Amino acid sequence: VRLGARLDASTVRAWCSLSVLPKTAPAVLRALQAMVEVEEVSAVSGPFDYLVFLRCGSHEHLDALLDRVGQLDGVHQTQTSIVLSRKIDRRQVG
Repeated sequence: VRLGARLDASTVRAWCSLSVLPKTAPAVLRALQAMVEVEEVSAVSGPFDYLVFLRCGSHEHLDALLDRVGQLDGVHQTQTSIVLSRKIDRRQVG
């Protein structure tokens, strides 16, 4: 278990919650699959349909990526949280 793991200073990470219109999920998922910055997509319960983990090289890159995601056909709403620091990380490295 790593506590307070330092994030790579050259990487911007964010969680983006997506709400998609009915019947558009397959096309939205295909578009997200094609984006190299998308590391993980999970279907979730609650007001949003998917939780997308993004990794970019800069805040400017993230801004442009979020514009692309928000403009995908079928994306109804997004909400993004930028990761400031990790407090607990139990994921295996390598």
